[in-house]
Amino acid sequence: MTATTLLCCELAQKIELVANNKLKILFTTMENAPTSKPDLVRHSLPCYIPNSLFFDFENEFVDKNTPFSNMMPSVNVFQSAARQLGLNLEDEIVVYDDFGNFCASRAWFMLLAMGFTNVRVLDGGLPEWLNGKHPTQKGLASPIATSSIELKPSANFGFVGADYISNKLSMLVSPKSKTDSIQIIDARSNGRYTGTEAEPRDNMRSGHIPRSSNIHYASVQDNGAFKSYNELGSIFENKKIDLDNEIVTSCGSGITACIIAQAAFSLGANCIKVYDASWSEWGSSQTLPIEVGQ
Repeated sequence: MTATTLLCCELAQKIELVANNKLKILFTTMENAPTSKPDLVRHSLPCYIPNSLFFDFENEFVDKNTPFSNMMPSVNVFQSAARQLGLNLEDEIVVYDDFGNFCASRAWFMLLAMGFTNVRVLDGGLPEWLNGKHPTQKGLASPIATSSIELKPSANFGFVGADYISNKLSMLVSPKSKTDSIQIIDARSNGRYTGTEAEPRDNMRSGHIPRSSNIHYASVQDNGAFKSYNELGSIFENKKIDLDNEIVTSCGSGITACIIAQAAFSLGANCIKVYDASWSEWGSSQTLPIEVGQ
C-alpha cells in the first residue's frame, strides 16, 4: 500500500517542522459544496490547524477561462500560485479540509499532477483534529517566504477532458485498435449513475459515460478517513478494476473523483487520470453518449 494519508497524532508531532520551512500544511475547502460539514466543525468558531496555508482551488489554483467551476489551471497559473504559497517540490505537504475529506483529495491530486511526490491527506481532516483536542488557531497563516519553484508535471497522473474519453471510447469500436478496454470509475451515487436519481444541476441528462463502473466516493471512506487496504482492495476487485492499466475517474464536477483516484493510487495504481469537468460537461452535452442502468 502506498501511504497517501497521515494521522492527526502524527501531524501533531511534526508541526515544529513548519518553522524550518520543510513541512507545509495546506487547508482547503469548498464554499458551496453539495454536502454538510460535520457538527463539530459547524458548531465551532472558525479555527484551523496551526500554521495552515490556504490552498484555494476555487479562486487561485483554478482556470478562470472556462464555463465549468474549479477546473485545473495551466502549469503557469498553478506555478505562480504555488510560488506565492512558498511551495517547493521537495516539501513534505499535508492537506486537509473542514469536511473530513470531501475536497482535500482534490488538492492532493492537483499537487500530484504537478510533480509533487510527498503529499498526504490528513485522515479525518479538521473534524478529527478537533475531536482529538489538538491545538488550533483562529486564522490562516501567511507563507514564510515565496519560492521559485519550477513545476514538473506528471505524465501518469493528471486531468483530462471529454475529447480524451471520447477518443478512448471510439478506439474500442475501431477494427484497427489494439485497445480492448477502458476503465472509467464514476464516483457519484448509484442513483445518479444508473439514472434513477435526478441530477442536482438544471438541464442535465441522467445516466453515466458508457463503459463506466460505479464506486461511490463515500463507500471508500469512514468519517473522512480511507478504509483499510484490504477493504479498498475488495471494493476495486469487485468492480474488476485492473490497477496495472490506466484508470479514469469521474464524478459530478471533478472533486470527489479525486477521492477515488487517491484510493486507487494507495492500492498501487500507477496511471490515473481525472475527468476534470466530469458530468457537469458530459451530462449537459446533447451529443456525448450516455448509458442508464447498471
